[in-house]
Amino acid sequence: MKKPELCLLLLLSLLTFSFFSTSTASHHDQSYDLREKQEWQKGGNNPYVFGEESFEYLVRSEQGKVKVLKPFPELSPLLQGIENYRIDYLETEPLTFVVPTHLDADSIFYVVEGEGAIALLHEGSRESHILEKGDIIRVWAGSIIYLINKSKNQKLKVAKLLQPVGNPGRVQVFYSAGGDQEAESYYQSFSIELLEAALNTRRDRLHQFFASQRSEAIIKAPEEKIRAIAQHSSRSESGPWPFIRSKRPFNLLNKQPSYKNRRGQLYEADKNDYDELKDLNARVSYTDISRGSMLAPFINTRAFKIAVVVKGSGYVEIISPEEKEAEPWRQPEAETGRRYRRVSSLLSEGSVFVSPPGHPTAIVASKEQNLQIVCFEVRAENNELVFIAGKNNILSELQEEAKELAFGVPAKMVDEVLRGQEEEVFLAGPSERERETEREEGGKHEKPLRESIMEVVEGF
Repeated sequence: MKKPELCLLLLLSLLTFSFFSTSTASHHDQSYDLREKQEWQKGGNNPYVFGEESFEYLVRSEQGKVKVLKPFPELSPLLQGIENYRIDYLETEPLTFVVPTHLDADSIFYVVEGEGAIALLHEGSRESHILEKGDIIRVWAGSIIYLINKSKNQKLKVAKLLQPVGNPGRVQVFYSAGGDQEAESYYQSFSIELLEAALNTRRDRLHQFFASQRSEAIIKAPEEKIRAIAQHSSRSESGPWPFIRSKRPFNLLNKQPSYKNRRGQLYEADKNDYDELKDLNARVSYTDISRGSMLAPFINTRAFKIAVVVKGSGYVEIISPEEKEAEPWRQPEAETGRRYRRVSSLLSEGSVFVSPPGHPTAIVASKEQNLQIVCFEVRAENNELVFIAGKNNILSELQEEAKELAFGVPAKMVDEVLRGQEEEVFLAGPSERERETEREEGGKHEKPLRESIMEVVEGF
């Protein structure tokens, strides 16, 4: 065989080997995804994860929407502990105005996307603030607020945690202005005689005044009016005021992340960062998990983690104690005698999930895109976020004798398992780890093969 023909044959052999290695890895990925989807399809209603069907719309128009998650005890009997919390989501189109309202609930706003401004009328005065992505702001129950989306081309999206101060779990919206059912002013429900006296205005003038009001809760506004409102607003702070109590927004994303590596980052804010969180006993966090990666299995010692997926996709696994009585979410073919159950669900933008105290939980981003989550942690006082996998696995702190007694194997083997992960907090997800392992093993075989081919080629 001639030298050129032999070189060509060897190169074709190398390409064929690489092709089959890549095909095998792709096949494993597809098989893994299929197993995941088949497992999720077995379940019924999920007790910890809720999608679009679990929301009720308060406002839905061309200019925006407001939706609120149904009360947690109605969605799941396992969430009685957060009966007095609700999740609300606001989305407005560019250059819009949200009419003045107040709620019978304390609120924590988190700006998911966009730029706007908010005005609060309380304590006998008005204060106005610019809102940017990452801003957290507390709104007290009964405070009258109005908002604008000041952007010309971007939506304003705000996730909210509501804590009713009246009836537990029930939130009422009161519109100061408006002339229709979507946004009807509460003024119009008073008797006309009372309004004449209270406002010192003639009846015909009142009829004219109320007849002129817009019917929408979210209004398309002229740019010059939007600009005028924004000009009187202050920006958020990236740290707490040293001497006075600040009611300005706190920007979470301007703070140094609590954890960060190539697989993700976690930002957290508590009462030490933003004093307005103190009496609500709450904490706010933002998690960005790189595609194919995961937030290591963890538990919260005291807090309920209420999470809103704001971008991307992935899945969550929550380990829950088996209930003696049958639940609608229980799989009929489940094994008997097991103490715990894995509750798994796909996640996408708009999904809400709850990780109760003590429940081991892991969150995995899809291979296609990052998974971004805003979390409201309630009952956060003295809560500790504990990781049970990764380099900082708390169980690796067990004494050697305790390891052997607990796991029934030599302490060295326990350490090899519990301390086998070199990364912490954010790790390679299942499919990403599988790919990386195959890449490493393939590289070990491919290098000698390439070297052998080159040696043969160089020999001619």
